[in-house]
Amino acid sequence: MKVNANNYQPNAYPALQSRVQNKSDSVAFTIDNSGIVAEDASKDIWTELGNKYDVHNATFDELCEISNKLYSAGQISLGDHAIMTFDWKRAADDLRKDHPDTVADLNIVPADSEGHRDWIAEFDARAKRAFSQGNDVGYIHNQKLVDILRQISREKS
Repeated sequence: MKVNANNYQPNAYPALQSRVQNKSDSVAFTIDNSGIVAEDASKDIWTELGNKYDVHNATFDELCEISNKLYSAGQISLGDHAIMTFDWKRAADDLRKDHPDTVADLNIVPADSEGHRDWIAEFDARAKRAFSQGNDVGYIHNQKLVDILRQISREKS
């Protein structure tokens, strides 16, 4: 393979190789379609989550359940799942062990006394903060999570 490193999108050229084809090759290259999720099934997960959870008033544990279900259904990436389930409050608690002046919660939107928070507003605030700091990647990731949560709550962007 030849890779051109002068470009953000490297060009890959496979090396040419001649190979003798065997009868066993046809068995090795079968395609199993049983694992493909139907489009209707993917719509069902969004409807199910929208009926079960209120992303404008959910706990962090409920957000983790939403993320786990979406990731298991193949609707979000592992990166989206990781960002959505990172516990900023627990991170603040851990930081306070060595740095007592650390705030009690690193989330931007405050939770109520029972731990419910508007997660769309939270990820939107994170996106705006990232944008104001020039963090384009953080902005894009957080805005994507806003869109995912809006899809669950069936809101328009």
